[in-house]
Amino acid sequence: MGGNNSGRRRTVTRGAVEQFPCIDLRVLKRAGLVRAGECTYDTVHWQNQAPETLSAKIFVDLSDADDASMRVIMSGERHRIAIDCVPCPYGGMRAYFLCPINGTRCEQLLFVDGIFASRKAHGLTYASQSEDELSRTRRKVRKLHRQIDGDYRFARSRGGKRWHLIQRLRDAEFEAKTLYYDRLRNLTDRSGAHRMPGDR
Repeated sequence: MGGNNSGRRRTVTRGAVEQFPCIDLRVLKRAGLVRAGECTYDTVHWQNQAPETLSAKIFVDLSDADDASMRVIMSGERHRIAIDCVPCPYGGMRAYFLCPINGTRCEQLLFVDGIFASRKAHGLTYASQSEDELSRTRRKVRKLHRQIDGDYRFARSRGGKRWHLIQRLRDAEFEAKTLYYDRLRNLTDRSGAHRMPGDR
């Protein structure tokens, strides 16, 4: 006899969010592309998801709150994503993407197999869900580097914030190096070696 949830269908994931190009509505808001009653456009670039740099032209049309949408032109193909404008109790509005696959509200769209859709619709997980402590620390170091130097998602930090991030980066690099050497020591202890790899 099977145990609890033995007849439950197994969830199959297709990869991690970080592997695919992403359009984040929060990033578009910070860039000034989400403005009530206006049409805006810009070009986005993804540099870490493929050997070549991917780019797309984005047009955000909020001139009509009842028919708001975003158009994406990428590799000669056109994609249209509906936007749901929700009025706030004290004025203004909040915008959400409507996933083209399941119609749910979301703030991120991932480009997988030629379709922009939400993480759940594509069956994606986050890289941190399958990483060990060393991998998470290394990813933290990479993220801090991007925050300091700036990229498509983070503006280049300046002034006091920059020095604060540099200090966090040094701490993260020290933590990653410590975890790495601890792992090497464990490996050498198991193998019975008298010295760590790289020692003379």
